[in-house]
Amino acid sequence: MAGFKPFSEKTAPRARLLEEVVTVASLGAVATYLGLELAAVNQLLLPALQVAAVYPFFFRHVRGGRLWVAALTVLVWAVSVSLPVIAASYNSRGWASARVINGESYVKEMFEWIATGRGAEGDISLFLIPKLREVALFAAATAASAGLLGLLMGAILLNYMNYYVGVLLAHAKPGYLLQVALLSWQVYAVLRVVGYVFLGVALSRIAVLVFSQRRLVVEDEARRLLLYALVLIALDFVLKATVANSVYQPLLKEFTG
Repeated sequence: MAGFKPFSEKTAPRARLLEEVVTVASLGAVATYLGLELAAVNQLLLPALQVAAVYPFFFRHVRGGRLWVAALTVLVWAVSVSLPVIAASYNSRGWASARVINGESYVKEMFEWIATGRGAEGDISLFLIPKLREVALFAAATAASAGLLGLLMGAILLNYMNYYVGVLLAHAKPGYLLQVALLSWQVYAVLRVVGYVFLGVALSRIAVLVFSQRRLVVEDEARRLLLYALVLIALDFVLKATVANSVYQPLLKEFTG
């Protein structure tokens, strides 16, 4: 029949995407488990292996102009590398502490904030400039390397945040593990991660086009992702300045000990 396409042909792109999602998730988890072991030799091996698991897929989609697929790929990867780090710090903090860059110092900072309400987590006068500097560094690293260094920086940030989450869960009071789990990744931190992913994808696409065409080209899809990224990062700042101390800190103080 004219115009008829077999079911398998119509669903092939979706099936390939699902297969790739599963592959990226599996590679991310395996790379993290292996990286945690090898990080005893050098802590950089953990984020390096994590990035190696996703970058070929990410770059292929960015180069092909499939920016939303590239973003989905990184978000799936982010979840897959997060769970093993959380499990490691929850079950064996002493073992994991030597393997995660900035892990213990971030835990100290966050637990001090939970105990006292003081610190950069909820004070815009303390976090604004460092966060703006972080965004600028991430953007520059991403643009200079077509996403490679941005993913490396993102992996380092994710690892010490997830290390803290695991330690936090281990300090949940009896009967409050679920509540602490729901509060451990604050909503503004989730928005920040998605914003960074969108920013990284857009800047990587712009960088690829600059490298290949020797001129600055900002396509409509990249422009939209940049806008969404800026909105999400701005929301992170606003929510961090408002609900961190009014909602998260008192609840975490009540539910942990």
